[in-house]
Amino acid sequence: YFPQNPSLSFVSPYVSIDIDDLPLGRTHTREKTTSPTFNEEFTSDVHNGHQLHFTIFHDAALPPDEYVADSTVKFDSIHDKKSDIWIDLEPAGRIHISIELQGQFSDSVSNERHFKQNKRAFAQRRFAVVRRVYEINGHKFMATFFRQPTFCSICSEFIW
Repeated sequence: YFPQNPSLSFVSPYVSIDIDDLPLGRTHTREKTTSPTFNEEFTSDVHNGHQLHFTIFHDAALPPDEYVADSTVKFDSIHDKKSDIWIDLEPAGRIHISIELQGQFSDSVSNERHFKQNKRAFAQRRFAVVRRVYEINGHKFMATFFRQPTFCSICSEFIW
């Protein structure tokens, strides 16, 4: 992790976990460390899921939190029902995860459609902020609105 201020080498990281762009959970923040350890467990029912997405943020004193790294694991790449794997993070780093899959696994897509109406789901997610990472010309960006013309600090190309 290379913060904007190099004198701050310690971070207070947390991991945000999403399944197909839907939030699954968030770990607790580890205060001021260079090698955080998260021993937390998340459980979810997944139907027609494609990928797990891990995003690591530095818990800043004032919002928004700083983006540190991210990675994606496709369910197709998990061959065993119980896996302990290391995944590489972008732009740098590694994270060790343990995944245990239960239930039925099928490659065929069923033609049945189930529609459930949940009136509380809309009210719960009304003010939720989805933080996505966009890749443009090989660079990763968080969605930010700039009021002036902005250029990439890496390649000097026009962004906005």
